[in-house]
Amino acid sequence: MKKGCFITSVVLFTVIIAAVVYVVKYKKDFLKEFSKNKVMDLAMDEFDKKLSEVKASVYRDSLQSELHEFFRQNKHIPFDSAMSRVQGVLSEAQLFVYDKKIDSLDFNNFKNYLTRYERSEKNRN
Repeated sequence: MKKGCFITSVVLFTVIIAAVVYVVKYKKDFLKEFSKNKVMDLAMDEFDKKLSEVKASVYRDSLQSELHEFFRQNKHIPFDSAMSRVQGVLSEAQLFVYDKKIDSLDFNNFKNYLTRYERSEKNRN
């Protein structure tokens, strides 16, 4: 390896490492928000695939639309609370996917579970 090539690669490697350290140390909020949207989209897509295995019914479609609305609402809140909310709701929704059938009782229980995460009209701003 030539002397100039070696020096160039060491300097370039050092600059790249410094840039990564800077971004992680001072711009982690940007990384959290970027990753939150990606993680939520991925989780929604994966759950839609699992939900497609459930027996087709009106309640399956309603559950899917409720979940999509829940994901849309959680894109506007901070990363940590959004991830804990999504994890709780998806674990609750997986119970319905497990038995491959959604009836009215399951759907109503799930809607009641989602009301726990809703904010009142007075506190929305």
